Amino acid sequence: MNVLEARHLTKVYGTGANACTALDDVTLEVREGEFLAVVGASGSGKSTLLHALGGVDRPTSGEVLLNGASVYDRSDEELAIFRRREVGLIYQFYNLVPVLTVVENLTLPVALDGREINQERLGSLLDRLGLRGLEDRLPSQPSGGQQQRCAIGRALMNAPAVVLADEPTGNLDSENSREVLELLHASNRELGQTLVMITHDEEAALTADRVVSLQDGHILTLGGR
Repeated sequence: MNVLEARHLTKVYGTGANACTALDDVTLEVREGEFLAVVGASGSGKSTLLHALGGVDRPTSGEVLLNGASVYDRSDEELAIFRRREVGLIYQFYNLVPVLTVVENLTLPVALDGREINQERLGSLLDRLGLRGLEDRLPSQPSGGQQQRCAIGRALMNAPAVVLADEPTGNLDSENSREVLELLHASNRELGQTLVMITHDEEAALTADRVVSLQDGHILTLGGR
């Protein structure tokens, strides 16, 4: 069963002579529980595709479906709620709020909704991510690997069906990269979450269930194992 679909997705930035086509008629299906890696050179459209799938950047044409429902039929306010509740977004540069503690960053999607924090889930994430003892620290204090783990925890806090990771190991050393990749695989395997990961790391891509290659906004290959 497909949990996430892009249908004839096109994204054009600018107009006239300044127009740049980042995605050109992309159609893609992601199965429930699948770990999909998206690879390609810089400027190939990888991040644009991820942002379109996650409700971050409206496409010029085409549609995105999550569990059969159109993502971009929503208003901007509804899209903000969608991003907090239905997808987990992980970025290369963490995007943590510098004035909030580790725990406050982890629970930010819940707090923004004014909902009660699931303390059992929070404790489980702190243990799984190796962040015990760092709860009250600001993001600038932990190491880069710990900051990325915090960003992963924030993406997982609402237990979304789909996690979208944009170069999650791109700013880390080899040891931290390996640990972060293992965490993502564990989340995919143990929680049954669907994971789409943008990466330049060929070794990381080859651990995925399937690899999609993009070039100049077009899908070149759809691989699998």
